[in-house]
Amino acid sequence: MGYKLSAILDGHTSDVRGLAAYGSDTLVSVSRDGTGRIWRRKAANGYEEDSVLLGHEGYISSVTWMPATSKHPQGLIATGGMDKTICLWDPANVSQPMCRLQGHTDNVCALAASPDGQTLVSGSWDKTARVWVDGKCVHTLRGHQYAVWGVLVLSSGSIVTGSADKEIRLWQNGNLVSTMQGHNDCVRALARLDGDTFASASNDGTVRLWDQTECRAELVGHTSLVYTLDTMSDGGLVSGGEDRSIRVWKNSQLKHTIVVPSISVWAVAALDNGDVACGTNDGCVYVFTQAPTRVATSGLLEAFARQNATFAVSAKSIGVTGLSKLLGPERLQKPGDSDEQVIVIKDGSTVSIHQWSQESNRWDQVGLVTDAAGQTKKQVFEGKEYDYVFDVDIQEGVPPLKLPFNASENPYTAAQRFLERHELPMEHLDTVANFIIKNADGVQIGTQATDTFADPFTGGSRYVPAQSQGTASSGSQDPFTGGNRYVPAVSSTSTSYVPPTEFVINTQGNPAAIVKKLTEFNSVLAQDNSTASLTIGDEDLQRIKELESLSPSSNMVSEAVYGKLLACVLTWPADKRFPGLDLLRLIVAFSSTPFTYTTSDNKDLVACINEASRLPILFASDLPALAKTDEINAMMGVRALANAFASESGKEMIWNWRKQILKAIDESWTRATNKNLVTAISNLYLNLAIVTTQKNNDDQGLEILSAASRFLNSTNNADAQLRLLNVFGVLATKFQLCKDSARVLGDETVVILGVTGQTDAVKQTAQQVGSFLSA
Repeated sequence: MGYKLSAILDGHTSDVRGLAAYGSDTLVSVSRDGTGRIWRRKAANGYEEDSVLLGHEGYISSVTWMPATSKHPQGLIATGGMDKTICLWDPANVSQPMCRLQGHTDNVCALAASPDGQTLVSGSWDKTARVWVDGKCVHTLRGHQYAVWGVLVLSSGSIVTGSADKEIRLWQNGNLVSTMQGHNDCVRALARLDGDTFASASNDGTVRLWDQTECRAELVGHTSLVYTLDTMSDGGLVSGGEDRSIRVWKNSQLKHTIVVPSISVWAVAALDNGDVACGTNDGCVYVFTQAPTRVATSGLLEAFARQNATFAVSAKSIGVTGLSKLLGPERLQKPGDSDEQVIVIKDGSTVSIHQWSQESNRWDQVGLVTDAAGQTKKQVFEGKEYDYVFDVDIQEGVPPLKLPFNASENPYTAAQRFLERHELPMEHLDTVANFIIKNADGVQIGTQATDTFADPFTGGSRYVPAQSQGTASSGSQDPFTGGNRYVPAVSSTSTSYVPPTEFVINTQGNPAAIVKKLTEFNSVLAQDNSTASLTIGDEDLQRIKELESLSPSSNMVSEAVYGKLLACVLTWPADKRFPGLDLLRLIVAFSSTPFTYTTSDNKDLVACINEASRLPILFASDLPALAKTDEINAMMGVRALANAFASESGKEMIWNWRKQILKAIDESWTRATNKNLVTAISNLYLNLAIVTTQKNNDDQGLEILSAASRFLNSTNNADAQLRLLNVFGVLATKFQLCKDSARVLGDETVVILGVTGQTDAVKQTAQQVGSFLSA
């Protein structure tokens, strides 16, 4: 029998980036939500969350379960993260890490243990691998040109590393023994096979099998990037990648293809009983089995099938390059050539994916295909029509964002709007604009398009596995691919400054995941007698769950739901408020309810945000250093205030509160250490500047300019610098008084940034604003 769903482990609120199995009944997962979670089987087809690992600052990228030793009979769990550290955990007591291993200078993205459990090896974006014994680094393996994505300890004790430089290296006792080449793109994962043989996975879409000198087989089946590998107890191999699939290989042959309703399969793990699990970008862990006794309930199977059937993917992400050549619906009248065969069918304007089930003797629909680029019909995004609405996958697992574009507009304008909307670094301005230029097929927008479907954040092909491109040159490296981002030649003629007119609105987020976190906190509070009275009852919690479908088309959020949400952000302990504030941020952008609703004690939206995030007192200079919780809540509050500019009623409310808001955030940049908070504050200043020009109030503009100049003179945050330069430009373009003042307040800083700015976008904007001010 083929693989069927056994269980869905639902607990993380962001991408599951690492997964490891222990025996037949235990899994440990790590996520971009900053947590690790241990799951133990409680029924044949069910797992429960046993414990949560809290010890890293920021994303957790990798995990391995080290084999048992006499000293540690249950083995040890090792986790690595963006905080550059490795945490070791005793599975019997994960209340805190046993110890932290430090030495890497960037994200720890790969971990592997020796078969005897005595040695741990780690790989990092810092281009090194480190070998650890008894908590001490005994070797640092240097030589790769880019991030080390895969590490492995062979039975002999030799170390294998795989890198974004496309090379695999073999090491003994800290010394390089040999370098193996064969992959045409980044090496993303390694897995130990029999003896001293091993497997590798790559962005080139292949899995390769190696001995210690050469490649002895190439496994082809994935249609996009392959991110992850694990070895099965029977000697087979399981892989996962960007084509929504898990693939099971035996004797170098593809035996099973399992399709999941997620964009990216970031991690796979094989349990001793033959089950396979995967961690995906939707925050879930899926477990699949061939054992009839461990198959999921019929209700869960049906729900999973519905999710798969309606899951939409890009044509290029599954290797489809010519829709006109696809099979017609008549193919579904014939049986599949093999169990789990996958085909793509075009029926009129609908393109769908189907998988053959030998057991059921039928084709099951497992997805719908969309293809933004090259469509002839206008596409609607947030109520407006566009020539193109591209799906953009940003770095490492973030769900795809929509990039709307009309052929008549400047690609750089569309790119800047996209980056500001999603609060992404402006250093990507050139690459996003180039992405638009290359993929607006058949439309003349100032440059000739190519046939390459480039990923705007890596400069490489995300949907079609890259072909060999030679050795990458140094400079502007992307840590995820080792490739260079596109940097256009600098024009000898500087374009004139055009001030932004659209407000920066941040609607990026996963409402379902946020509601899940709020529900989790509600349960935690209910278990404590001191906070139980603050919790939301079951009936009201069901109303809150309506927000899982929150979107730009959600126009109206009921006052009952909104009122309960406000109760959470106003009364819950400070460290439990951020999911409520995050939902409030989205509601403010999507619904008019926040601008008409007042609490029983007559607080409006801004008053509630101020109280929940403590903005009016948080940045007072005589207060102690800001706690992490304070900065997170402040960031959410500031983002909510900025999102109010999405509607006329919100814009009026913020205008009426502008004096208090400006006072609350004045000098905030001197105490804020969280980069995202600093960026959010600069966005709010830019929105206030734009509305001030609309209100034609030059006195208010001068007050904002004064604060922005102090902010600009003291921050090294490139994203904030770009927003603040635009504050100068927006106000100086509208008001002569502000233009004259800007020459005095910030001319020197603007000139310096035009030469030494951290990013091309900062330099270019500073040069344009500087030229305008001096004219």
